[in-house]
Amino acid sequence: MTGTDATAEARRTRVLFVYFFIFGLCGSSWLVRLPEVRSLLNLSTASLGLVLMAGAVGALISLLNSGWFIARFGARAAIVGGFAVLTVAMVVTGAGAVISSVPTVVVGSVLTGFAFGLGDVGINVEGADVEKRAGRTLLPQFHGAYSLGTFSGAGVGTLCGAVAIDLLWQQTVLAVVLLVTTALTLRLLPSDTGIHRATTNEPQTQRTKTRLTTRLVFLGVGILGITLAEGAANDWITIAVVDDFKLSATLAGITFAFAMTGMVIMRFFGGRAVDRWGRVIALRASAAVGLIGVLTLIFAPSIYVAWVGAAMWGAGVALGFPLFISAAADGENSSGRVAVVSTFGYVAFLVGPPVLGFLGQSWGVLNMFFVVAGLLVVSAIFAGAAKPLKT
Repeated sequence: MTGTDATAEARRTRVLFVYFFIFGLCGSSWLVRLPEVRSLLNLSTASLGLVLMAGAVGALISLLNSGWFIARFGARAAIVGGFAVLTVAMVVTGAGAVISSVPTVVVGSVLTGFAFGLGDVGINVEGADVEKRAGRTLLPQFHGAYSLGTFSGAGVGTLCGAVAIDLLWQQTVLAVVLLVTTALTLRLLPSDTGIHRATTNEPQTQRTKTRLTTRLVFLGVGILGITLAEGAANDWITIAVVDDFKLSATLAGITFAFAMTGMVIMRFFGGRAVDRWGRVIALRASAAVGLIGVLTLIFAPSIYVAWVGAAMWGAGVALGFPLFISAAADGENSSGRVAVVSTFGYVAFLVGPPVLGFLGQSWGVLNMFFVVAGLLVVSAIFAGAAKPLKT
């Protein structure tokens, strides 16, 4: 690699860190205010789960089409499309909450899910390519930037809620930040990342359609379990603190922030453990930490112990998504496989909110977390599929 190429790769890496960060920022600033959204829309916990499911529907629509889209137009085009739709979606959801319109929030959620699905595959394909070129584990650090953005977004959302800044203003300002950031940095990404990998000397049928192998299915089941556990932390920790601990929305936001802190730390520093012990051991050890964290939060005698459990929960699920995606990217023409495994992950966002919401309504949110504990066990079992392919 020449000096010019190295400089270009360094700039590309920095841009991806920014994109992962801002993705997390835009998502969590909304999620941390879900108790307020539920109140503004006059919804039950179960109904809130159905509203959250709308986002997963949008995500699945984009994910099912992201593989061929990137193969034809490139990962950068997917990022542009995802971020553009997200800019609009954030304003729509904010407006829907302020005017107490459930249909408007549902439309905004569908658009948000579509944007996250398309943009997520784009930045992960770019990140996997950077990781391959660097020859070391980097995707967890990229996702660490996402978690840092999520942590920052939790702070922004909690602060806005505490000083009574309505959701429309919050979402609009963040949408402008997203738009300006994309416009200033997009040129630093190559335009042919996914296209290049999709135009090898394989038969045409292999270029346009990804074969569903046993390994991909196992990776999919593993990422499904860990993503359900991660999504439960994002969606329901704040609700559990308000409903089951009977504490304020501000303390709920702080608990959410502890979970995000655990994710940030693990994603930034967990890559060294992956390089040393491999993906499989890292995934199973992480799942064990997450399991202990979930159980600690369930049985916490005080909010302070719950904060410890939330942090362990966040740390435990932190490496799951990036490592399963990294495993899917092994070999040539990875964009299709990344899209397939990502789709399994986003199925979790489709089935998770309504199923966990109904269980939380019936059993109580803390009791529903026992299901999350079981999902972490499932993910640990299927983590064996993340073993690197022999070359």
